[in-house]
Amino acid sequence: MARTPTPEAGLIAASLIAAALALAPAPAQAIGTTFSFNLGSATATPPTPLASSNKTFTASAEGRTLNLVFQNALRPNGNAKPVSATADGLCIYKAGGAGLNNVGLTNCGRRNPGNGTGLVNQESIELFFDQQVELLSYRYGSLLVGQGNPLLTWGPPTSAVVSSETLFDKQLNTLYTFSNPFIVQANEILTITGTGGGGGSSTTQALLSGLVVRTLVEAPASSNVPGPVPLLGAMAAFGWSRRLRSRLSHAGPVVPACDHRRSEA
Repeated sequence: MARTPTPEAGLIAASLIAAALALAPAPAQAIGTTFSFNLGSATATPPTPLASSNKTFTASAEGRTLNLVFQNALRPNGNAKPVSATADGLCIYKAGGAGLNNVGLTNCGRRNPGNGTGLVNQESIELFFDQQVELLSYRYGSLLVGQGNPLLTWGPPTSAVVSSETLFDKQLNTLYTFSNPFIVQANEILTITGTGGGGGSSTTQALLSGLVVRTLVEAPASSNVPGPVPLLGAMAAFGWSRRLRSRLSHAGPVVPACDHRRSEA
């Protein structure tokens, strides 16, 4: 007849399970740092002229740095439209005619974007980060919204994953969460494209003054070698199981309950 499991045997099994759990490596987790960029002529590199071929911004947090570069795509003639930065922010969209008080005749505060040449309107702009990031929120330092429900679309040129942001419901110096936050790879080109809000006397102009992102770094996988605390726990469990086995070996065979009843009869 099979032996009935004893309490000591159950304790041994529990000790072995606890030891296995203590030695098991912890799963890797994603970690990240949040960075807040202040965008404008005061924080741009180069700071002057206000319009240049590109503008670089640097943010710091938790002892780390993150770089953000704005640039413009090449026009058909092979020249890139300069990037304009003012005290109110970085020009990311401008469309329309003269507008109120002839504001539409300037490109985010400048008659022409650059050294007096180029198109007045700013239909799109490119940017990239030197690390993988997730877009979180943004704010405007200057905003003029014309008719036609203008939209700004953020997304990689070849990706269907985009975030479309309306302008008519936005206020200055207020952080807004992206409608569809997504991840941008390191050095991946991201394009901000504007549509609507222009034509005739209707003018739209948007200057971005802030951008908040979070870097995404995969934590290194835990080593198979246990740390000091789990290792001590495992050693204690094994030592306890050895003492139980020693007690069992000196206690002799266990007589089933039915055999006791037969001997008493």
